[in-house]
Amino acid sequence: MSGGPPAVTAVVLTHLRPRLAGDLVRSLVADEGLAPSQIVVVVSGEGGLDSPELERSVRMLRLPRNLGPAGGFSAGLVEAFSDPSVEWAYLCEDDVGLFDLDLPRVSVLIERVHDLGHTEPPIGAVVAYGRRFVGNSGHSINFVPPSGAHQDLSPVDVAARGATLIARPVFDAGVLPDPQWFFGYEDFDFFCRVREAGFSVMVDTVAARRVATQQTSIGRDAAVANRRPTDAQEPWRAYYLARNFFALARRHGHPRWIGWHLVYSMRRMQLAHGRAERMATVHGLWDGALGRLGENPRYRRSVGELHPGDPH
Repeated sequence: MSGGPPAVTAVVLTHLRPRLAGDLVRSLVADEGLAPSQIVVVVSGEGGLDSPELERSVRMLRLPRNLGPAGGFSAGLVEAFSDPSVEWAYLCEDDVGLFDLDLPRVSVLIERVHDLGHTEPPIGAVVAYGRRFVGNSGHSINFVPPSGAHQDLSPVDVAARGATLIARPVFDAGVLPDPQWFFGYEDFDFFCRVREAGFSVMVDTVAARRVATQQTSIGRDAAVANRRPTDAQEPWRAYYLARNFFALARRHGHPRWIGWHLVYSMRRMQLAHGRAERMATVHGLWDGALGRLGENPRYRRSVGELHPGDPH
């Protein structure tokens, strides 16, 4: 490949966010030095990029309907690794450009991994911000290495996907995001299966420290303000978070995780931003207990990004 870091293909997943996705693609070219041919844009249902010319320059993969981040990134990984020369896929959510990550980072991360040489277990994924499970509750906390720590990479259990490097051996081992999960803990499930397949999940400690404040609820809202709805403005999210944790506990945890999940869910309902969020949580708990997965048509995104002058 020519133009950018060798042997890597970026996968940008977008749904209803053409301007955010367009900005991210332009950054991958200008800041990361990737050639347009090294970028796959997966349009999950509605959306695309904000420039027809930009769309023509990259590899567009349009899915017939919204498959959520689970199905969308699964399709993107298959496309990225269809080229046998590609060693890494760089998975990017369309809004990750709103977070204060150091740029460029793709070539830097690959160099760090190569400098480590052989590791045991081998590195399967490098995430921008990671989490570790605490005790036996299934609760996880954001892992931020202390200031002054010398490690460039540290092991974590799971992560929000954000901007993540995936090594080809993970794909070759058949580990892909499970489309059944649609949205909500689908990234946790994927990273748990990466580790269960014999790979490590590492966090970029430089990035983790840099965006630590943006991984709090207040910091995240400030980062996305004026560009996309905050999580609180999308009550549909609560349904999938309440529902899919049951599957996470059954597949990767312990029955006691479900008990703690019910306790945390009651607290979330107390702190909910309105009736819609509370009812989404209740419905999610019910469907989770019944083992349901996939998209629920009642709970889907209607507004992807904000335009100047939109009410917040």
